[in-house]
Amino acid sequence: MALKVLWYLSFADGIYPWCPGGLYSIDFERYRTLAHTIEQGGFYGAHVATWPNDPFISASFAASYTRRIKFLISFYSRMVPAKLLAQQALTFDQLTQGRLLVNLVNGRDNIMQGYGITTSHADRYTLGIDYWRKFAFSYAQGSKTYFPNTPLEIHPQQKDGVQLWGTGDSTAGVAHAGELVNVYMTMLREVAVVSEKFHKAQQAAQAAKRQFSGLGALASVIVRSTDSEALAHFYAMFEATGVEVLRDKINESIVRRSGGKFNFANFVAPDAKRAGWLARLRQRQLPTLEELRLENNLYAGITAWSTLDVFGTGSSSAYLVGSPDSIVNTLNLYQQKTGLNVISLSGWPLQEEADYVAKLLLPRLS
Repeated sequence: MALKVLWYLSFADGIYPWCPGGLYSIDFERYRTLAHTIEQGGFYGAHVATWPNDPFISASFAASYTRRIKFLISFYSRMVPAKLLAQQALTFDQLTQGRLLVNLVNGRDNIMQGYGITTSHADRYTLGIDYWRKFAFSYAQGSKTYFPNTPLEIHPQQKDGVQLWGTGDSTAGVAHAGELVNVYMTMLREVAVVSEKFHKAQQAAQAAKRQFSGLGALASVIVRSTDSEALAHFYAMFEATGVEVLRDKINESIVRRSGGKFNFANFVAPDAKRAGWLARLRQRQLPTLEELRLENNLYAGITAWSTLDVFGTGSSSAYLVGSPDSIVNTLNLYQQKTGLNVISLSGWPLQEEADYVAKLLLPRLS
């Protein structure tokens, strides 16, 4: 099966970085080595997301130690003038021979307000359409010197422009994706859920007289030689995290997403499965492995950006767990049922799990 596979390149690294003492300190050598592993392991690219560090600067540093992989770099719209971002993109592409991919991120209200952007979530999507069109236009124009004595120019390295990748679940988000993105991304969930999300996004693209070049998902992964080994390693993540830390993280998430209206004690889950997880945790027990299984080899887990998903919407922390055969079969099912042809993966520690994926899984996906 032909599948483009990216790996997460992030400072949010560690054995279990969401646990006290589990987050690694920022380290030059580890970051460089991870980029090298993504390059040598056969991944299509590195996914560089928004964290406290600037993703563009971080990716530029990592790119200098690689020669082949693409860099999917996350950007908020309107943080800098579109022409300036295009100039930066042209420079990055000139120095990397056209390896930039742009991931469009709308951002949460509390994050954007910290940058002085106070427009609503929906309005940011609407305004973003104009911003990214101006970016694409400026990139296509290239960058010319303002100094008359030496006629230096930077020309686009990608003749069709920089590919725009992005997601969007809300009405405004789906419309934004339909108008702009080349590759539509979503969080990996059950096959039927992903199929519905892809269908809605494709309808939006068709309404804009466009067509996506790719359909992708973000997920975490634990692959081992056998299913039992992978499942044991997956559940060890919950055992190491423990009930108290997990309860605290879920409570923080509920309070934030509900604007303080609900907390761990009074939140009502949207379905029986998630209600079961909460019931277990309220009894100070961990959900069982089988209770965490969503379908096939897809399990509800914990990631650096999201705790156990008790909402069923928005950010997901789903894991593909199993042997190479099991995971390939599951990905084949997604490909057949949904058209999935891109996947961005993660697992912690990032370096060690990238090695497992490179050795056990990627040879089966190329």
